[in-house]
Amino acid sequence: MTQKAYLHLVKYALDLGHNISIHDGGEFQVKNSQSYKAIKDAIESVDDSEIYIRQPNNDHVGWAYVVLYGNDPEETVSDYGDNGFMDTWNNTYNALLKEQENA
Repeated sequence: MTQKAYLHLVKYALDLGHNISIHDGGEFQVKNSQSYKAIKDAIESVDDSEIYIRQPNNDHVGWAYVVLYGNDPEETVSDYGDNGFMDTWNNTYNALLKEQENA
């Protein structure tokens, strides 16, 4: 089963020690959290949300727009900021998908 892109991104960022905030279009449901459950619950409580990823010193690391419904698992991150962190995550996620395809 294909891991959903947004869950892979959350785990990837948390494993690197980053904090995550979730904006649901009206407010931040979670701010600077390292709780996988709180972050996942916030994302899954709405149809679409924004993920803001920051270092513990609050420096910006990455951003992604998540649309949960009507997308295949690998398309749940429908847009993301074009920077080194997000590009590396995307390459890592695509390598995982390719590996699963060939298994």
